[in-house]
Amino acid sequence: MITIPSFSKLILLIAIIVGVWYVFRFIGQLDKARQRAAREAARAAAGAGARRQQARRDPRGDPRGDSRGSVAQVEDTVKCRACGAYVPVRSAKSCGRGECPF
Repeated sequence: MITIPSFSKLILLIAIIVGVWYVFRFIGQLDKARQRAAREAARAAAGAGARRQQARRDPRGDPRGDSRGSVAQVEDTVKCRACGAYVPVRSAKSCGRGECPF
């Protein structure tokens, strides 16, 4: 026959189940942290290799010498007080308005 266990045995059973669940959860977090560290180490190693290859390339970033696949250069801009458009600092041209500072 099946009997109902006592209250203390039920509490002990629940505590064991919760404890096992927390242990598995902790092991899962450790595994995720280990995988994350391995990915970051692989990225760092790949990044170092890419930096070495980039140093061997020409300044535009392409070993063939043409500009295909090269990274665009960032240029500073300023806002025109007259029209509100942002124009490059080096090659600023007038927007045609009388109060344009360029």
